[in-house]
Amino acid sequence: MRKPANLVYGVEEPPPWMVTFVSAIQHVGVIAIFMVYPLIIGRQAGSPADELSNILRMAMLVLAVAVLLQALPRGPVGSKLLAPSIFTGVYLGPSMVAAKLGGLSLVWGMTIFAGLVEITLSRVWTKLRTFIPSETAGLVVFLIGVIIGLAALHLLIGQSATKSIPGPNAAVAGLALAVMIALNIWNKGRLRLFCILIGMVVGYIAATALGMLTADDFLSVLRQPLLTLPKPTYLNWTFNASMIVPFAVSGLAAAMSTTAVVTTYQRTTDADWVRPEMKSIRGGIFGDGIAVAIAGLLGTYGLTVSTANVGLVAATGVASRRIAFVVAAILVLAAFQPALVGVLTIMPPPVMAASLLFTAVFIMIGGVQIISSRVLDARRTLVIGMGMMAFFVVSVVPSTFAGVPGWAQPLVNSPLVLATLTALFLNLIFRLGIRRKVALAIDPKDADYQQIVDFVERNAAIWGARRDVMSRVEFAVQQAVEAVIEYCQVKGPISFEIGYDEFDIDVALSYSGLPLDLTGKLPTQDEILESDDGARRLATFLLVQRSDKAHSWWADGKAVLALDFRQ
Repeated sequence: MRKPANLVYGVEEPPPWMVTFVSAIQHVGVIAIFMVYPLIIGRQAGSPADELSNILRMAMLVLAVAVLLQALPRGPVGSKLLAPSIFTGVYLGPSMVAAKLGGLSLVWGMTIFAGLVEITLSRVWTKLRTFIPSETAGLVVFLIGVIIGLAALHLLIGQSATKSIPGPNAAVAGLALAVMIALNIWNKGRLRLFCILIGMVVGYIAATALGMLTADDFLSVLRQPLLTLPKPTYLNWTFNASMIVPFAVSGLAAAMSTTAVVTTYQRTTDADWVRPEMKSIRGGIFGDGIAVAIAGLLGTYGLTVSTANVGLVAATGVASRRIAFVVAAILVLAAFQPALVGVLTIMPPPVMAASLLFTAVFIMIGGVQIISSRVLDARRTLVIGMGMMAFFVVSVVPSTFAGVPGWAQPLVNSPLVLATLTALFLNLIFRLGIRRKVALAIDPKDADYQQIVDFVERNAAIWGARRDVMSRVEFAVQQAVEAVIEYCQVKGPISFEIGYDEFDIDVALSYSGLPLDLTGKLPTQDEILESDDGARRLATFLLVQRSDKAHSWWADGKAVLALDFRQ
């Protein structure tokens, strides 16, 4: 793994202790923003204040376990990355219904079920890759960024009767966001690493100056006991068959989200990244499923690998996996020290909004990059476009599907779940009729190289192959056809066949003539200019260099040239 130029500290590089500690604080600050989800569910179920406090502190322990699971250096569990988890909106719709139907005990029981679904999916995720293409994962990343941005907007609007952003909220959020942006863009030193944390501190100060935070708020934090153990005496679990489908779909959506986020981490931390590394993704989903099951067992709420924190890694350039262990230690400390949780609970909404907006931008662009890395034809364009349309329909007009049956409400009330299901369903339908192996006959006496390029480009778009890979395929195929015609004494048409299986692209040329010799080394400049053999050796050398594997042989009276390209 080669570190990209925009990363200051790579995955395995140990930053100085100050950078490690402050970076961990930033990650905890971002994580804390999403504690609003278990609060919403607890209030929906009518939990008293002391029970809510214990739920939040148990939630800190669950988040600590989740970040440790992802950072484990060995074994089948975890993505092996600095990949903290957050409580996610993916589980909000089903959990709200469960809270109304059976209280928190049903929420926790079904959350365990969702975790088991995700664990099961992790074991077969590689086989499902055909039905969950990369551009769909990119769509999920993009939409999660939109969700975070919309959440920031709602925080800014608050309780405003006019549904507009109040002036003080705009001032605090604007100042905090401006500080984050300025430090990230124009500061090349260590301040860039801590841009979000510094912006949040500035936001706290501005909010205090404008009266959003009072002395009583800070005193309420200071009055908290120094050390108190969580008391989960309220724990109870129930299950309901009517909630199986909604929570199973949420588990699938969480696995999709984890796939997209781990893919984004891979792109962010590896300069040589060309394709998703499935072992890391499977481990990430496995660890995520375990964390969700633990969340249900300890009486909290569903979580998944954080899209916001990958935005933080991209923004600050600090990706060291060692920071995960410091993040876990801070979360455990917060679980036993109510005062630390209190600092986060008094965070003004505009400060939360500024942090969310800053990270949402990086998440959305990460999703766009994943989508645009594929060659998109009309089918895949419709999959992405209709997924986005489903998301925005529910986001803009939440009552659109108010008339659907009750069992389907959790599926259509969550914009992300609906968008994910729409994209997956359309992808499955549009796969019908796609040929995975296509052929073209080439006349060696009148070879039309533009026709060959168009043939490759057209099928690459149908298959959704990577753009960079297809550029290599197009160049190699032209070189191969030219070399075969020029040096192999071809008699009759050349059969050109190209196949795709979601993982590799295979090209085969078969013809009556001599096999192409691929054993030559790179010729010198003089050899190229002075002999036909030098030009042939150059052509075959370029073929070998442009493909991941090249070989030729004689079979059934035909010469065959095969080129393999990894996706």
